[in-house]
Amino acid sequence: MTIVNDHTGSFNRFTLNATYAYHLGLNATTNLAGGFSAGFTNVSVDRTKHDFTGGGDPFDPATGSSLTSELNKLRPDLGFGLWLYSRNYFLGFSAQQIIPQKISFVDDAAILNKGRLIPHLFLTAGYRFSAGDNFNVIPSVMLKYVKGSSNNNFQPEINTKIQYQDHLWVGGTYRYQDGYAAFAGLSVKNLFNASYAYDFTTTALNTVSRGTHEILIGFMIGNKYSEKCPRCY
Repeated sequence: MTIVNDHTGSFNRFTLNATYAYHLGLNATTNLAGGFSAGFTNVSVDRTKHDFTGGGDPFDPATGSSLTSELNKLRPDLGFGLWLYSRNYFLGFSAQQIIPQKISFVDDAAILNKGRLIPHLFLTAGYRFSAGDNFNVIPSVMLKYVKGSSNNNFQPEINTKIQYQDHLWVGGTYRYQDGYAAFAGLSVKNLFNASYAYDFTTTALNTVSRGTHEILIGFMIGNKYSEKCPRCY
């Protein structure tokens, strides 16, 4: 299950999804996983943060009438993915927000560009190279497609991770025309792992943002298999 609450300015987005994945062994070293998620997304607007005049207009068509419930939009949410992996490589494809939906808060013909939830598509691949008895280098690439997100709708991403005995790792990321990230982490007996990442944007958002911090803590319960995907460690 995943729960995300994202609050930015006057907008708040809350998403709740149930997720499931099934792993199928194709041979002694290669596995194929398929997964899906299903739930809902609620997008809401705080009207009080749009009042720049001191009085405000409760019937302003830009944010809807205060006499209606148009300031909350509840929408279904679906996603799926396929993941082919072995100890030395991985290849995956996934899609989020499969169902395109409008989230306009008013029915006003004067508003031409209404908000929408649109599909996000991801294609990723990586390979593990040995660098001696104890170290591995894992380069990977990801190609993201989101219609209208950039001039050509595509955004490539290049990643490199240096790993010590499947226990410690450091690495970095470059996203085309967007920013950079650095990360580090550790794994304890393939049962517990923790990692940290810092992301810095090179877009105009850097005038108000000093980067994003992310902390990840994970547990593996009932892990009966020794094959480890290099993407996950």
